[in-house]
Amino acid sequence: MGKGTRRNKSKAKQRTKALPAVPTTVDDLPDEVLYQVLLGLGSSLDLIRAAATCTRWRRAIADDVFLGRFHALHGAPRVAGRYYVTDAQPPDVTGVLRWPPKKPAAAFVPSSSPAVADASLFSLDFLYVPPPETDRSGPTYYYNYPRRTRHNRCREIVDSRGSLLLLTNGPWRESVHPGRWSPDFIVCEPVSRRYQGIARPADLRHLPLLGAFLLDVVGGGMGDDTMSSFRVLSVLYERDRSRYQFGSPRACVFVPGSDGGWRISWHATGDGEVEVPAMETIHLAGRVSGRVYWGMENGTVLVLNESTLKFSLVTFPVQMRAQYRRTNFRVIGGVDDNTVRVVRVHGDELQVFGRLPDSGEWVVEKNIVLRDVTAGLPGWEDYRFFNLPARIVTAGDTFVVLTPAEKLWLFSVELETMEAEREHVRNRHVGPSYPCALPWPPLLQACVRRGEEAVGKRRHRRRG
Repeated sequence: MGKGTRRNKSKAKQRTKALPAVPTTVDDLPDEVLYQVLLGLGSSLDLIRAAATCTRWRRAIADDVFLGRFHALHGAPRVAGRYYVTDAQPPDVTGVLRWPPKKPAAAFVPSSSPAVADASLFSLDFLYVPPPETDRSGPTYYYNYPRRTRHNRCREIVDSRGSLLLLTNGPWRESVHPGRWSPDFIVCEPVSRRYQGIARPADLRHLPLLGAFLLDVVGGGMGDDTMSSFRVLSVLYERDRSRYQFGSPRACVFVPGSDGGWRISWHATGDGEVEVPAMETIHLAGRVSGRVYWGMENGTVLVLNESTLKFSLVTFPVQMRAQYRRTNFRVIGGVDDNTVRVVRVHGDELQVFGRLPDSGEWVVEKNIVLRDVTAGLPGWEDYRFFNLPARIVTAGDTFVVLTPAEKLWLFSVELETMEAEREHVRNRHVGPSYPCALPWPPLLQACVRRGEEAVGKRRHRRRG
């Protein structure tokens, strides 16, 4: 009896060992472990790709608690790349602005970060609708087609904020057509391919544009939809009817939504309305710490406070004073958000001015001779360059792109080291660049649909 019992037990053990082991999959991970795995992803683009894997991952990523933890751990989405806009070339020796022979559209250049693998996500082709095809045998009619095509290239990026771009939808360009009316605007999010057109205020449509900017959202939360919470600041120039060579700046803000629209502000200083010279002598110099700066050829600077929409005039010390033009004067930021610096070209010298923290006095932080720091760079021409003052093409908080007046020869100066170089991508574009980040919260629907379509194709192949 005992032997039989032992024999039955041994047979049961053999049957148990013979059973195939059930494979363990990622679906067996507890929720908290899955959250930890997903929190280790490096960017919001990785989250979008992970959300297309399966329904469970998509639900975990779409959870507000998870998104809050991911944002707290990784911070705001990093800059995915920059849109480089081709601008008018700097004035030649005669002071005349020249257009490039063929003006290309804005070029998106991904950043060095591996977060963006597909630059086509940032294509703006959805904004350009070609004219409808017609029968060539008969007359051609374009029914109610006010928008320009990609080949006209009238649309131009003028600002960016986070994942949004601001474009003008009309023939405006600073200092090239300063007398034209202010254009309509388009706010778009390239990754989601969403956009909204904004018509200029009807009663101000005759006023030319000094600048247009995207503002930070007031009281916006982490989960707010950027396309429903943006604000657009439009700065216009109203000419004095009695004195043609003078005028006043005007500011208005557009807010989307059913209660939104344009809100016009006629703020003036305590001593009266701010008066500025002719618009042709004003250029956008920079935007730093919630303020916008315009340089003027009369040696003063126009400043707009973005929070109060109030204008003021600033006069710098004598050692900084000059005829401020777009080619010799820029206002940039510094190491922190509250630092304001001034970059000026004086002859063949590049000067950087900053303020002392205690007294607020403006002093020269750095000064270099451009002829010396550029000697030996590829394409250098010793006896030709810098006989005339150099020209600023564009500037950022850490760099300035310049060219000699005698020839278009782009180079940039790193403001930290004050060294010149020609290898950076910014030295290939005659104009400003606008950073663009991935949307937050990440847009899951588009990639989820792509993932479901891929799963459906795989199932179809198996059935076949």
